[in-house]
Amino acid sequence: MTLLRVAEPQEERAQRLEREFQAVLDAAVDAVVLFDHDGRIDLLNHAGERMFGYNEEEVIGLKVNILLPEPYRSQHDDYLRHYVEAGEPRIIGRELLAKRRDGSEFSAELAIGRVKGTEPPRFVGFVRDITVRRNAEEALRRSEAQLTIAQEIANLGNYVVHFDGRYEDYWSPHLYRVLGRRYGERFIGVYDYLEPMVHAADRALWQRTRDELDAGAKSADIEYRIIHPDGSLRYVHHIAQTTRSADGRVLRQVGTLHDITDRRRAEDEARQMQDRIAHFGRISTMGEMAAGIAHEVNQPLTAIATYAQACQRLIASGQFEEEEIRAALEQIGTQALRAGEVIRRLRSFVKNREVHRELIEASGLLDDVQTLAQTDARHHGVRIRIESVLPAPQVQADAVQIQQVILNLVRNSIDAMQGIPEFQREVLLSTHIDNEGDVEFMVADRGVGVDATTMEELFNPFFTTKPGGTGLGLSISRSIVRAHGGKLWCTANPGGGARFFFTLPAVPASAGSS
Repeated sequence: MTLLRVAEPQEERAQRLEREFQAVLDAAVDAVVLFDHDGRIDLLNHAGERMFGYNEEEVIGLKVNILLPEPYRSQHDDYLRHYVEAGEPRIIGRELLAKRRDGSEFSAELAIGRVKGTEPPRFVGFVRDITVRRNAEEALRRSEAQLTIAQEIANLGNYVVHFDGRYEDYWSPHLYRVLGRRYGERFIGVYDYLEPMVHAADRALWQRTRDELDAGAKSADIEYRIIHPDGSLRYVHHIAQTTRSADGRVLRQVGTLHDITDRRRAEDEARQMQDRIAHFGRISTMGEMAAGIAHEVNQPLTAIATYAQACQRLIASGQFEEEEIRAALEQIGTQALRAGEVIRRLRSFVKNREVHRELIEASGLLDDVQTLAQTDARHHGVRIRIESVLPAPQVQADAVQIQQVILNLVRNSIDAMQGIPEFQREVLLSTHIDNEGDVEFMVADRGVGVDATTMEELFNPFFTTKPGGTGLGLSISRSIVRAHGGKLWCTANPGGGARFFFTLPAVPASAGSS
């Protein structure tokens, strides 16, 4: 059976199309405006009413440019006149400002087309509020500008490498400057560009880090040197993070390169300054111990002179045994070695040299300090006693600098006990492993102690309780301990006096033996 379609009457069809057209207008998100060749409005849809704040009845017959502020209002009349005179039924589109009934303006996108088959011509305009989009674009632009400024200030650039080929790789503008390229030059992969720049001494570390990322590591954080295109040596801090697919394939890698050359130079200069100050502190300590040192050296020198004079008298008398001369010469040699050892230790202690950290036993540091301080202690009637745990813990440290810390604390203890009876004058040196696994050194005395007010200022530079003190000893000591990864502090001694503690990270025996 064949169904015959009955032709729709022309009038009904026209009414149906009008209803459908009105439904389209009402459902439209954008404002729709119909206007004639003079620019007078014939229709404004619901979206247009909401967008501009007018009721349709209020604008019918008014010029469409009422919806635009200057200079767009005048320009629109010129555009419309041109379309009418030139007979160009083309659609125009551009971004401009639109104007609401209350006078407020907003960003809009305008498209205008000529309605075919109308004479005089009629036009339809579509207006889209792009305020949200423009605000988002402006926020993004500001964010990018702020990021660029921040990267310039920090001397840092970032990159993105896409391994799946779906997107283009990215270099931030300042990364070009960090790596010595002009922005906009032919693009090259960041790793391809970096590889020949990496300093030969750091190449193995750089390649090992890349291999670890390729093998499954999620992130990397290394510092290395590069030879800049201008020939200078630069230090960079490189951080990278990898994103992988569910099956483990590398999809993307994001990283930053931070030029830390200035920071490293400043650190080197600060370290050199600290070394010079520490050297000054050692010389100052030796100056304070001059009387004891002179006595220690004077004893073997006096013995040498005595034995030498005895030899001369025996030889002059002509009555001597060869064994007597040999014994006297052996004593002279022994005393000369004794004096030489004292001088060698002093020279080693006060020598201005590069910092050299090595694996040493904590108890060995105490023994060396006792040797250095013993003569000064005896000169002031002070006993030095050592208590160390067994097996002796090991630390990675510069022996001379840590000796300087301990010797300075011992010197302070000796000075603090000058006003008490001699039989009470004792300095205790000890080491043990604390609760955090660090090696804790202690220097304890039975002196006058440190009151609460003084303790707050004790480690500040130039603060001193000694009439002739520089106020740098404890400040230098704290800087040395901090540089070794430890801390220095003071407490009251329960039996009277003061106790100074400092810690150094312990080195496990297995690490030391490997």
